[in-house]
Amino acid sequence: MALLSALPLAAGTRRARAYPVETPPVLDGRVDEPAWRRMEPLTGFIQQEPSEGAPATEQTEVRIGFDHNHLYIGIICFDSQPDRIVVTQNRRDASLTDTDSVQILLDTFHDHQAAFIFGTSPTGIEYDGQVSKAGQGRGGSGMPARAGGQGSRTGGVQRGGASSFNLNWDGVWRVRSQITERGWESEMVIPFKTLRYQPGGGQVWGLNVSRNLRRRNEQSFWAPLTRAFHFTQLELAGELEGLELKVHRNLQLLPYVMGGLKQDYQRAGDQSRMAHTGGLDAKYSLTPSLTLDATFNTDFAQVEVDEEQVNLTRFDLFFPEKRPFFLENSGIFEFGTPREVEIFFSRRIGIDQETGEEIPIDAGLRLSGKVGSYQVGTLNMKTRRLGDLAPSNNFSVVRVSRELPNRSSVGVIGVNRQSLTRAGTVAAFNRTFGADANIGIGRYTNWFSYAAKTQTPGLKGSTHAAVSILEFDNQHHRVDAGYMEVGHHFNPEVGFVRRAGYRKPNFGYRYTHSPEGRYVRSISPHFQWNRWYTLGTNQKESGFEHYHFDTRWQNGGRLGIALNRNFERLDEPFEIASNVKIAPGGYGFSEMVANYITDPTAPLFADGNFAVGNFYAGTIRTVNLGGGYRRGQNLTWTGGWVRNYIRVPEGRFNTDLFGLRFNWSFTPKSYLQAFTQYSNQTREISANIRLAILSTSSTGLFVVYNTRGATEDFLDPHSIRRRTLSRALLIKFNYLLDF
Repeated sequence: MALLSALPLAAGTRRARAYPVETPPVLDGRVDEPAWRRMEPLTGFIQQEPSEGAPATEQTEVRIGFDHNHLYIGIICFDSQPDRIVVTQNRRDASLTDTDSVQILLDTFHDHQAAFIFGTSPTGIEYDGQVSKAGQGRGGSGMPARAGGQGSRTGGVQRGGASSFNLNWDGVWRVRSQITERGWESEMVIPFKTLRYQPGGGQVWGLNVSRNLRRRNEQSFWAPLTRAFHFTQLELAGELEGLELKVHRNLQLLPYVMGGLKQDYQRAGDQSRMAHTGGLDAKYSLTPSLTLDATFNTDFAQVEVDEEQVNLTRFDLFFPEKRPFFLENSGIFEFGTPREVEIFFSRRIGIDQETGEEIPIDAGLRLSGKVGSYQVGTLNMKTRRLGDLAPSNNFSVVRVSRELPNRSSVGVIGVNRQSLTRAGTVAAFNRTFGADANIGIGRYTNWFSYAAKTQTPGLKGSTHAAVSILEFDNQHHRVDAGYMEVGHHFNPEVGFVRRAGYRKPNFGYRYTHSPEGRYVRSISPHFQWNRWYTLGTNQKESGFEHYHFDTRWQNGGRLGIALNRNFERLDEPFEIASNVKIAPGGYGFSEMVANYITDPTAPLFADGNFAVGNFYAGTIRTVNLGGGYRRGQNLTWTGGWVRNYIRVPEGRFNTDLFGLRFNWSFTPKSYLQAFTQYSNQTREISANIRLAILSTSSTGLFVVYNTRGATEDFLDPHSIRRRTLSRALLIKFNYLLDF
C-alpha cells in the first residue's frame, strides 16, 4: 500500500508502512544507509502550535523498518539553521519540552487504550514511557495548583497520581543522534521483546510522531492534532501497516549487589553498621502481551530522596512513589482521585507511614498486561517484621478493567493487607474493594465514576467512598463538575486518603483564547469552586475558590494573577507551628497571587510567585523564588526558596524551605546529581548525592551518599548548632541478563 504522506487535516486517518530489513543499518545517528533509502518516509507534518493547521516550517522524515527481532526507526529533522538547534538536556528521561526533540507513539494493540512512547533529542537521550487510560487523565481532584506551580498551602511541587502517562517506565532500546549538515538525525533500535503486541501477520499499530522545534516553540505532528487534544490521545493517531511479527517470549534476570556504611545517630546501641546485601528481579513474558515480574530482597538504594514540603493545612501531605519496581505498569493499578483518595498507593508497601523508615521487602510477584480486551494487574508482596515498628505483612492487589469503544472502560479492584505477625495495635487485616467506569461521550466529554468500601476490624459504618465527575474539554472550553463522598471510617490502609467524613461538590471552568500575535500564545482565564461539608451534619467545614487570569508567551514563559478564597472551620485548636495554636471557629480568608515563568531554554531562567492576603484571623505574605543556570547541555544548577511570613493573633512565625539541585550529565547514560534541602519546620538540612553509570536504561553502577543533620537556625550564623542525624554511603551494581 502506498504511503499517504501529505493528507490535509480533515482527510481522515493517516497511514504508513513498515518495511522488512535484511541488513540492519549501522547505529551511528546518520540516516543514509541503503536500507533507509529503500523506505518511503512519513512526511507532511502539521503544526499544532503556534499556527494550528499550517505545514511545519521545517521538513521532517521518519522511516520505519523491521526484522525478526527489532523495530528500526530512522528520523531526519531537516533544519535550515543547524547552528541554532536548541539542546538543553543530556540525561535519560529529561524533559523534551524545552529542547529540539522527536517522540514516537506506538499503540501496539491498536485498541486506543494503551501505548508506548519513545523520544530523543539531537544528543541522543533515551526518553520513554507508557500511555494508559486511552490517554485521558481520570479522577481529577478539582483542586488546582496554587499559582506558580506550588500545591495549595504547601511549599513543594507534588508529583504522581492517576495520570495517563507513566514516564517512569524504562524499556531496553538504543538510539544514536547527531547534528548534521541537514539538521539533526537519529536512529532507534527497539527490540520487540521490549514491546507488548499480538503476534502474526497483517499487523496494524496505532502510530503518531511529534516534533518540537524549540527556537520557534513549534510543535508539529504527523497525524495532525488540534489544540484541543494531546499527543497521548490514542484515538487520533494514524496507522502503521505491514508488520510481520513472531512470538518473543524472553526471560530477563536483574541481579544486584550492594554494600556500604550506614550511620544513624538517633538509634540506641550500635549507631554504625556495614550494609551488604543482594537480590534479584526477574521478568518473563508469558505471552507477548502478559508479563510476570518477580523480586527477591528488593532494594532501592539509587532512589532519589523525597522533597521537603511546608504544610500549613490540617491534612496529610502527599509524597509520590519513586521506586522503579512499583512505577513500572503503575497505570494498570491506579484507582481513585489523585492525591485525595487513592485506593492503592504503593508507598504503603515497604515504607513506614509515620517515620518514613524503610521496611525490608522479602519477595514479590506482579502479573500485568493484556488478555483479549481486558487489562489485568495482580501484585503480591511480603514485607519483613521490623521490631515493634511494623509486623510482617502480606500485600495483595487485583485490578481488572474491560476496554470499551470511545475511550470507555469499566473495572474492579481488590486490595488486601494481612498481618503475618502481631505488632502493637495494628489490625490483623485491612481490605478495600472498588469498581469504576469511564464513559467517553462524543469526542470531548468524559464521565468518570467509582465507588469503594473498606473492611477493618473495629471499624463499622460509613466505610465507603464514591465519586462522579463529568468533564468537557475542547480547544476553547474546559468544564468539570463533580461530587465526592468519603465516609468517616473509610480506611484503605494500602491507599492514601487526605481527609475523611465529608461530601464535596466541585465545579470549574477554563476558557482558552489563542491570539495571533508576536508575544502572547494563549490567554486562559479560569476558576475552580470546591466545598467540603461534614458527612451527616452537612456543616460547611472547608471551602476553596480559585480565580486565575493566566497568559502563556511565545517563548514558553508565563505570567498571571490569581485570587484564592478559603474557608476553614476548626472544631478544636489547630497547632499550625510550634507553640502557635489557631483557636476554634469559622475563618474566611483570601489572598492575591502573581505567578511568572521566564523562557525555560535560556541559560538563566526563573519562576515563582508572590502572594499577599489573610490567613485565618491574621495575614500571610509568601515569596516563592525559583530558577537556575544552564551551562551548555550537560551542566545545570536549579534552586528554590519559599518563605511564608505569617502573623496571627495567636503568634507570629516564618517558614523557610530551600532546595538546590545540581546535575552534570557526562553522557546520556551517566550523570552526577546532588540535591540539598533545608526546612525550618523540621530544623533539618539534608543532602542526596548520586553518581550513576548506566549500561542499559536502569542498570549499571550507582554510588549514593545521603546525609541528614539538625540545626536550630540555619539562617543565623551566630547561633547555628548542627548535629549529624544520619548518613550513609552505598555502592550498588546491577546487571541485566537477557535470554
